[in-house]
Formats: sequence, structure tokens, C-alpha cells
Amino acid sequence: DKNYDFIKDTPREAPKPVHNTPVIAAKKDIQIKPVAQSSSTTWVYPPLSLLHDVKQADADRGDVAKNADIIEKTLDSFGIRARVSELNKGPTVTQYALEIAVGTKLTKITALSNDLALALAAPTGAVRIEAPIPGKSLVGIEIPNSVKTMVRLGSLLAEEDFKNSTKPLYVALGKGISGKSYFDDLAKMPHLLIAGATGSGKSVTIHTVISSLLYRNAP
Repeated sequence: DKNYDFIKDTPREAPKPVHNTPVIAAKKDIQIKPVAQSSSTTWVYPPLSLLHDVKQADADRGDVAKNADIIEKTLDSFGIRARVSELNKGPTVTQYALEIAVGTKLTKITALSNDLALALAAPTGAVRIEAPIPGKSLVGIEIPNSVKTMVRLGSLLAEEDFKNSTKPLYVALGKGISGKSYFDDLAKMPHLLIAGATGSGKSVTIHTVISSLLYRNAP
């Protein structure tokens, strides 16, 4: 329509970068085995140098021997005979695995989470009781570490289990209580639900899944 007036574009300067991000050298990049693609497809997979690798101090677990003694004495004061037989040092929590006397009801132990947190002066004011630990005849008392160790995605993707896998939907999940890295194949999951309280890491998990897929698959 000739009655319309058109706004002319005015030249403008290119936007300036907000942050001056340093370029990370790729000389130490580790090659991840890509899923087989068509020969007509040329795709450059992202290097691991894109992921941050920050050196940090070890987790602060406090006096583990003292904590084990406190756990045993606290349970004993409530008439529960138990002994700490294993210590699993995770990046965010430390698990004290207990052998309990035969005939002890697990509900008696799980009901004492607040009493144990008080006796141990837990950093977050709470402890988690896993009764029993899957695959073991032990009860786990998990105490949050005063200083946690950050689990970086780059360190997971650089492991042999992930690098050499040929599964297209193989993703990194994180590290468990014992410090073991966990991976899984999304193709085996009929459904996937990512749930949790605010700040528990739902968005981080989604980003981890997406990043794992981008490091293994071309478009």
C-alpha cells in the first residue's frame, strides 16, 4: 500500500562484549568416541576444553573417627547396639555404614535422625539415614561435608566409561557416595522424571544431559 510509511534503518555500531572471556587452550583435549555418522556428514565435535576445570581443595569431613564414636554412643544411649564398619567418602557427604545387632528394628534408627544431627552438630542441621544400604546388610548415616568438592562435568566426560561407549544416548549423571562416577543410557528408560526441591540441582541435571548428548552426537 502506497499510504504506508516505512521506517529507514539507521546504521549502528556492533554491540560490545560484556565479558572479556579468555580463550582456553585445547592442547589437552581428550577425544570422545563419537557415534557413527554418515560419511556425507562433516561435524566438528566440541572439545572438552570448553568445560571449566577448576582446581579445588579436598572436601572437609571433620574428625571422622570422632563422628563414628559419637554415632555409636548416641545410638547406644537409646538402647541400639551398632558399630561403624565402613566409611564412604563422597564429594558432598560422608557415609558411616553401621552394623547393627540382630533383632533391631530399622524404624528405631530412622526415628533418631534429629537426635543424631544434634549430637554430631551437622553443618546443615540434618543427617540422612539410609536403612538399609542397597545390596548390603548395613545402615548408612550420611553427614554433609563442611566443605564440598564440586563434581565437574569435564572430569566425568573424560572417563574411559564415557569416552569409549558407543551408545548414542549415554549421559553422565554424577558421582555417588563412594566417589564412583555414574553414567546411564537414556534409551533404556521408558520415562525420565527430574524432580526435587528448589536448589537441589534439577536445571544442572538437565544441562548435564544435554551436554552429554552434544559431546556424542552430530545433528
